[in-house]
Formats: sequence, structure tokens, C-alpha cells
Amino acid sequence: MKKLYFISTVILIAAVACNSTKKTTKLTVTAEPKIKLDQPLNTNNSLLWQISGNGLTKASYLFGTIHVIGSMDYFLGKNTEKKIKNADELIMEIDLNKVDVLKLAQLSMLPDNKKIKDYLSEKDYAELKKFVMDTLQINSYNFEESYARMKPFFLSELLFSKNMDDKVFYEMEIKKIADEKNIPQSGLETMTEQIEFLDEISIEDQLESILKTIRNYTAETTEFNQLVKSYIRQDLVALNKSFEADEDTLIKEKMVDKRNTTWIPKLRVLMQNKACFIAVGAGHLAGENGLINLLKKQGYTVEPVSIN
Repeated sequence: MKKLYFISTVILIAAVACNSTKKTTKLTVTAEPKIKLDQPLNTNNSLLWQISGNGLTKASYLFGTIHVIGSMDYFLGKNTEKKIKNADELIMEIDLNKVDVLKLAQLSMLPDNKKIKDYLSEKDYAELKKFVMDTLQINSYNFEESYARMKPFFLSELLFSKNMDDKVFYEMEIKKIADEKNIPQSGLETMTEQIEFLDEISIEDQLESILKTIRNYTAETTEFNQLVKSYIRQDLVALNKSFEADEDTLIKEKMVDKRNTTWIPKLRVLMQNKACFIAVGAGHLAGENGLINLLKKQGYTVEPVSIN
């Protein structure tokens, strides 16, 4: 569940808060225009990827975020910032200008006024309750009246974000740069749509995952810290290997592969005549079903470039 930091924006907005799709049309490929492009890197390990070819009149850029990171580890890069400032449109997983925090809080709660204990045995519930109370330093009343009503995915991310002091939210930082330049912004999906992807994974499966997390919390935290280090190194190969080896294949199928496939036709339309800066979780970039490979299959040239 720690890997949701690399694949879901809305769940992190909720975690931190607690502590118009266009119709795809047939694209006409014309003679390739001359576009000023960055020199590609000789390595695939970069968080910033240049998209050109296939009739594009302007280059677009794909950037992988970790959504939330400790302030001491935060970085963006001069070239990344330049690409944001020069973009005709900023595209993220969701348009942060259209996030309804109250509605998000409601959607993060279990349905029908249920609590987590309605889905667990007494033993498992007691184990989860004690762990959350100890980790978040809350009392029994607060747990029962608030945290016990949350969907497990949201509760899990609260547990991991607890370890981050002085958090920096990548999408918020990117949005600030775009706001300063009055750059139009849009999302590949709505807040509600992203929640619906999460809801395709049953509460029972979510609870199984969170129980596995708390029973192996030290190891899970160590692995998460390794993932952050891989991100800081821009090591997409290591990040992808970790995702491919994850036992939570259902999460990857629902939260990564399916969404990537849904995003491609939207990106084709958005990039056709505009220089787009596309910022999504780094877990969406690499691999056979990653955006880089899927865009290449559509005929685009997708190359790694320096963030600096």
C-alpha cells in the first residue's frame, strides 16, 4: 500500500488533509514539423521524458512525481521548472483547482455509516486499532469516531505520512509554478473517478493489505524508504522492478495499468497542438503497461532528458 505514493494523487490529498474529459477524435498525421528538442540522455533513468513525433507541432513533457516527500528530499530541477513555465497546459492526474475537500472527505469514508470492525474479526480489529492508536498517538474515542470510519487505503497512507516531517506535496509545488504563469490546468480524471478506481478494490482486499502492512511495518517502512531513495536517484528501473514484484497485483492492475490505458487517448488529443507538461505518479511511467511504452506504441518518440 505504500506504493500508492507513486500512483494516486487524491488519496494523498486526503491523507495530508487529515494530518472536462475531451472526446477522442481521429488524429490526422501530417509532415513532421521541426521542433526544438532537448538532447536525450544516454540512460533511461530520468523522471523527465520528452514526447515528440507522430504529427505533434510542439514537444510535450512527462514527469513522474512521488506525490508527497520529506522537505529535505524534495527536488524538481531547473529544466523541469523551465518546461512547466513554457507549457501551454499543465496536466495532472486530477485538476487540483476542482478538488472538493468536503466531498473528498465524504468519499474517503466507509459506506452506509460502517466502521472497519464490521469487516474484521475481533482479534484483527483489536490488532489494527492498537497499532493505529500507537502510531498516530490518538485515543480510543478519536479512533472509533474518525479513523475507524475511513476506507483502509486512506488510513494506510496516514500511517506512512506520519513518518514524514515537513512534507512537500509535489503536485502543489508544480501547480504554484503554473499559477504564477497563468498556465491553464486540467486533469486526466476527476476526483470522483479516481476514488471509483480505488473502490474497485474491495474493502476486504484493502483490509488484507493494511493488516499485512502493520504486521510487517518495519520491513514495509524500510522498503518504502528504499523506494524514496530510488526516486531521488531517478532510478525508474528499480522503481518498476519493485512494482512488478509487488504481491498486490490487484492494486497494480486497477490503480496503474487500467488508468494508464484510459489516459492514452486523452493525452493524444491534449498534446496534438499544445506543449503539455504532464505530471503523474512515477509508478505510471515505466514497464510494459507504463505511459512511456504505451505512448511509444502510439507512434510517439519518447526520450529521457535531464531535469537540470
